[in-house]
Amino acid sequence: MPARDAPLMRELANDMFRASALDLELYNRAERAPGMLGRAVAVVVLANALSAVGSWIGYENTVGEDLWNAVRRWVGIGGFPIPDEGGIVVQVGLGVLFALLGWVVWAVTTSAIGRRVFGGTTDSGEMLRVLGFAQAPRVIGVIPFLGPVAAVWVLAASVIAIREGLDFSTSRAIGTAIGGWIVWVALQQAVSVVVQVI
Repeated sequence: MPARDAPLMRELANDMFRASALDLELYNRAERAPGMLGRAVAVVVLANALSAVGSWIGYENTVGEDLWNAVRRWVGIGGFPIPDEGGIVVQVGLGVLFALLGWVVWAVTTSAIGRRVFGGTTDSGEMLRVLGFAQAPRVIGVIPFLGPVAAVWVLAASVIAIREGLDFSTSRAIGTAIGGWIVWVALQQAVSVVVQVI
């Protein structure tokens, strides 16, 4: 890594740490600063790539596969199909691709629900930035079987991000998050059905 990139990486790591610590000042800065969108994209890509590595490691053994399938059945959601061939590169690539897609859908949906249903003030750009940083806790998913812990942590960070991004109460942020989650799960299920039919 070139020396000039080291301060940028340290700054990104610091922002990810602060986002994971639910630092309100960071989320408010991200809301107000359009220039932080690139960093939010980097957080989504890095956090989900590391999480995908952890999932791959855990999924590659029978216990991991059985546990993952049991959790998916219990939660009642399907998943995007994971190819049998291609190994870790394909799975990490797909994990990042679907994470980016989910992030955009989540941001647009929560922005619309928060404004129209709960009377918040924001735009999709603000939601992209704050919800991008809310993905930071997902990095702990690099440790196999900590994915569910990371998911709960990301959910808590997302509620904080939504609250700060939409400038309203925590209860309204929770309602917005639930509405956005329902839309995302419905879209995920629809895509899974289409892919299986094809």
